[in-house]
Amino acid sequence: MIFSWLASHLAVGGLFSLLLVPTEEFGRGLHRFTGVSAALLLGIGLAGDALRGATGFFALTAAVLWVAIAQGAPLKWLRSSLAMLTATGVVALVRGTAFPPRSPLLDVGAWAERTNSLLAAALLGSVALTLLVGHWYLVIPALDIRHLRRMNRLMGSCIAARGLAAVGTLLSAVPKAGAGEFPSWRVAAIQEGFFFWQRIGIGLAGPAILVWMVGRTVRIRSTQSATGLLYVTAILVLIGEMISRFLWITVGIPQ
Repeated sequence: MIFSWLASHLAVGGLFSLLLVPTEEFGRGLHRFTGVSAALLLGIGLAGDALRGATGFFALTAAVLWVAIAQGAPLKWLRSSLAMLTATGVVALVRGTAFPPRSPLLDVGAWAERTNSLLAAALLGSVALTLLVGHWYLVIPALDIRHLRRMNRLMGSCIAARGLAAVGTLLSAVPKAGAGEFPSWRVAAIQEGFFFWQRIGIGLAGPAILVWMVGRTVRIRSTQSATGLLYVTAILVLIGEMISRFLWITVGIPQ
């Protein structure tokens, strides 16, 4: 369940982040690789029931067709067709299978789950694409360093947005009767503190520090060092999102 959720969100987030990569400078290779990866991940999401119905199948079909476009169509077609594919993927996520918490401690609105879901996709995708862009400097060493700098800023913005949305949805939540008389933040930070603080430290605080470190290495054009740091960032974000999803599915804490 968690794996198929992660796969579908990583696919859509990766396609969204790819919109910031100029096709003229990076060529078809990065776009083909991302398209094929997205199609495989969407297939996993559909098979694992994270995506469902016509919207999920249409998103998978659109990803396969886009790979064909990326293979031989004019480069100027890639950006517009990618935007349409990304929009299709976002709709598929929003209309995907709902996984209500098993024993919810908090009462949150439907908007909270959707907001955190879309921001999780953006964060997962931005980290994955930034890592791929860092690798691409080994393929095309003459690439302008501003591309990696821009992707690192996107990653930092996604971490900040993910954290702010999590705080907002948590503070707007109302504790259920079984949670006692505690406010929502106390339920999360104390009653479920073991996993909550791991999610904050591993999934948000750690990657935020690494974004700053990547920015410092990019400033001196040390792309290999930046790529190594991005590997660590990707691992931390993935673990953090798994913990976040676990908290939601088990006790309904929106993170």
